Amino acid sequence: MDLNSMMGKAKDLAGTANEGVSKMLDEFNAALPTMRALGFTVQDIHVGMGLLPEVKAKLVASADNVDVKAIDEIIQKKSEQKTLVTVLKALQTAYNVRDQLGDLGLKGVEINATLGLPPNISIGFIKNSVATTQA
Repeated sequence: MDLNSMMGKAKDLAGTANEGVSKMLDEFNAALPTMRALGFTVQDIHVGMGLLPEVKAKLVASADNVDVKAIDEIIQKKSEQKTLVTVLKALQTAYNVRDQLGDLGLKGVEINATLGLPPNISIGFIKNSVATTQA
């Protein structure tokens, strides 16, 4: 395989990755109203450019203000929104783990979403209580 052929394949891969990230951004934007209704605000956004682009977003909320019991109903109503459903299922799992650990004084919850190839959602609980006012 020569250099031109490898460069062509890399460009094809980058184009496919850009399309994938663009689709995930659309899904993320569609998920934001639901996440805001659950008490989350967007704390920051980071964009990384390389062969495979990615967008990272951090959403935060007061851990006590998230209605975990409502998540099943939201998942059923919005089952076509794959990004939202993935975030909500991760959130459910994180709250289940937190409940098993007992009260550790963790007042805030943060969602770190990486929209790229592969996508990644991580949920963390933090000591700081997060302001509940939305920007």
